[in-house]
Amino acid sequence: MVTDNKKINVRFAIGKQGAEQEAEKENVLSSPSSYSINVQTDGKYSRKATYDDLNQFIGKEITSDILSDWIVEYKTKCFPEDLEEPNHKPTKCFIKDEKKVCSVFKDFGWKPIKLNLKPGTVDIKKQSTREVLLEKIPFDFVKKKEQTLEQFDCKHEITSYMKKSNIVGHPLAKELMTNDDDGINIVTELKDGMNSSKTFGVFGGEKISSSKLSMETDEDTGDKIWKDTKTLRTILQDVEFPKKEKWNSRQAKHYYISANECFIKARIYYKAFFINDVVAFHPDKFRGSAYWKFPIKYLFQYNDDAPDNAVLLHQDIEMKFFTNIRVTMENKES
Repeated sequence: MVTDNKKINVRFAIGKQGAEQEAEKENVLSSPSSYSINVQTDGKYSRKATYDDLNQFIGKEITSDILSDWIVEYKTKCFPEDLEEPNHKPTKCFIKDEKKVCSVFKDFGWKPIKLNLKPGTVDIKKQSTREVLLEKIPFDFVKKKEQTLEQFDCKHEITSYMKKSNIVGHPLAKELMTNDDDGINIVTELKDGMNSSKTFGVFGGEKISSSKLSMETDEDTGDKIWKDTKTLRTILQDVEFPKKEKWNSRQAKHYYISANECFIKARIYYKAFFINDVVAFHPDKFRGSAYWKFPIKYLFQYNDDAPDNAVLLHQDIEMKFFTNIRVTMENKES
């Protein structure tokens, strides 16, 4: 169905603010909402339009005769002098070449009508950070980190996720997203050193590499959910444990494994619209030519019966991931 392989790209660039960076250096909790989000969108999703598309867009059946009337109305408002010429009304209109009927688009190098989808603004609905205790394990002054991880289970699993809702809006716009590859690539990029062992989450695109990655579809809503699950043992392999001599470690009872749990909820807005030309055929010629072309955007713009050439729709995104994963030996029970 899709003739243009370009995709829509939505990039959430997440970076540390000053407080987060200093907190990680000191191995302590940073303040809530201490990461920044910069969103960038580009690309488009496009395919050839059909009369069914126009029917859905307008809300009634669109025929060659109706397009001919639109062209006359457009001339009336923009080129009234054309109405004084003979044969000013076309007898047939085309939105693309038709086998054994019309090859004018190919012959003249004109572009048939297409239906495009482009991203607009992205609204961050919610952004939060909170400290969570992932686990505590008994402290042993004698054992090294590797021995501690091996002796104690450390199989407790931590899950981050990214959820993408279905497109909400005009049925015509949703038609652009009916195949298995929906043409929207949502990726989270980590900045300022956040792509280290101290950050864990589902980040889209080629960055998803965990063997525990899974994708499921919510049966009630149709939302797609990507989950990345790792055990504490895996997460802690590259996380530095506190040096025992730095603390009064003989009084410690547990290792406390903490992190900043980060949550983002955003709404992505899109616009669907038609581009290119309608071809008008004048068998007895108009101003010396049998074929004329008219941009469809102007036929929408200058006809009272036609809507604006734009359909707005949106999609909701949720993400949960973990930053500043750390291990302390504070005796929090005292």
